[in-house]
Amino acid sequence: MHYNASALRERVEVLELAAVEGGWAWESVRRTWAGAELTDRTNLFSEVGIGARDVRLVLRRQNLTLHNALRWKGQHLLLTSIVENIPGWLDVQAALVEPAACRGNVHRGENGPTFPGVLTEKYLRHEQDHPMATTTVCYVLVTPKAVELAPGGLVDVAGEPYVVQIAHTLDSWKNEYEIWRKSDL
Repeated sequence: MHYNASALRERVEVLELAAVEGGWAWESVRRTWAGAELTDRTNLFSEVGIGARDVRLVLRRQNLTLHNALRWKGQHLLLTSIVENIPGWLDVQAALVEPAACRGNVHRGENGPTFPGVLTEKYLRHEQDHPMATTTVCYVLVTPKAVELAPGGLVDVAGEPYVVQIAHTLDSWKNEYEIWRKSDL
């Protein structure tokens, strides 16, 4: 990818997590030009889940951190790396993800905070017990750093309740929660 102004042909929105009534939401703070391309790599945006499609972007140097996200061609990009390889230019790696509407701490009632989250798979387990069978799904919910969920509590992701099993909160930019749901077949 070229580091010159003529290569910046894509309009992207810079998103920032904002406090809104009842929780958090991604809000557009500005638009900027970028050179952007899908790569043939997988972006491992989660330490414990699987990855997503990788997007590489080149932008003019600006106020941008891993707390931000981008919207490119109507799609959400979770930023995973920002490097200034050449003075005045940012080389950005991002995961092409689908954010889900979430509500935290639903075990305490209906008024838990709302927030955007990204689900990635961890595992699916099928158990055949007689006379019935059960399926256990385990996902990793990646959230902005401001979102705090209690292990053992319930989180609603896109209308489905999950138990928060393990919290991975040491990353400076995001939190990851292993969540699971068991159902009878």
